[in-house]
Amino acid sequence: MKKHVSAIVYGGLDGIITTFAVVAGSVGGNVSNIVIIILGFSNLLADGFSMGAGAYLSATSDNNQSKSKALAAGIATFISFNVFGLIPLGAYLITNAFIHDKAIAFPIAFVIVGVALALLGWVKANLSEQKVRTEILRTLSVGYVAAIVAYGVGILLNYYL
Repeated sequence: MKKHVSAIVYGGLDGIITTFAVVAGSVGGNVSNIVIIILGFSNLLADGFSMGAGAYLSATSDNNQSKSKALAAGIATFISFNVFGLIPLGAYLITNAFIHDKAIAFPIAFVIVGVALALLGWVKANLSEQKVRTEILRTLSVGYVAAIVAYGVGILLNYYL
């Protein structure tokens, strides 16, 4: 596990952030929850594949990496991306299936994503022997800043288009 910390953290962080950015930008653009789910899953699988393949190709460029280690890094990145990336979409799947209230999905996703980002920061700190508080704050900051940017872009494009 420790040898794949970088791939797990990278894939997980990018999975949460890019998927939540798609969600936040879509909410800012005032699209329906069904469209958010479609865009979210399209992004999740395509970007997850791209991230895993990129990690593999990157690792194969290192002459000290064996093919199996490079493949393991790619798989770890892909799995981590998809597992963590499902988190922002979970609120939309649950609210769409059971609550049917468009307005409540984003606040639920915002809180769930915060918990997941904090958890990922905690895991990173423990696996890499860094300060827990620092890593949690870093992870939360990166995730929420990206979401704010995406939300703002969604609002602007919705307004001007």
